Amino acid sequence: MSVDAIIMVVAALLIALLGVATLLGKADWAIKSYRRNSERYNLMRLRVISGVVMVVISLILPFVVIFEEYHKIFVGVIVGVAIIFGILQETWARNR
Repeated sequence: MSVDAIIMVVAALLIALLGVATLLGKADWAIKSYRRNSERYNLMRLRVISGVVMVVISLILPFVVIFEEYHKIFVGVIVGVAIIFGILQETWARNR
């Protein structure tokens, strides 16, 4: 296994752990403070969105190294997940 693959797997594991900790409410510092402390957003929904996105990205990251010839596709998927993350924060996580 190459050094790049090892680094990517370790990074994916750390992001997955951070995502699970966010889902459990133990890593609220990973959510932007202006959103976390604002009355406009539901903190529980922000935790769910942030945690799920981190776990999904951590599952995609190892494939970037394993399938090097398709890395542009995986990067596009990660960008798509980030866009969906932003949309969900502004719609579903907002208090009405």
